[in-house]
Amino acid sequence: MSVKRIRRSEDITNAKALEVLRSFSQSFELNDVQRKTIDFLEKVVTAPADSAEAKVNELISRFGFARITAIQLVNLMPEDVDELRYLLQMLERREFSDDEIKEMLKILRS
Repeated sequence: MSVKRIRRSEDITNAKALEVLRSFSQSFELNDVQRKTIDFLEKVVTAPADSAEAKVNELISRFGFARITAIQLVNLMPEDVDELRYLLQMLERREFSDDEIKEMLKILRS
């Protein structure tokens, strides 16, 4: 067995990961882990990759989030103000106003 080297690394949304794995499966046979990953992602992904990426970019530009923070918010898709506020306490070291939280939820739900 040969060891593969990582050529490039990029943080992506779950939706993009699902898109990549589906594309990969068109050309190659998937191993058990890859099949289980697709099964999981199909259960949790709620928007197409381009929509998820647009949400990530809007969260970054509007609120100054690091890309990984915006990706986590899109992947986790909090359902209400309290859930989002809790996630932000874990991911960010700053406070957000109620209006900012509501605007973030609006972006996530769009």
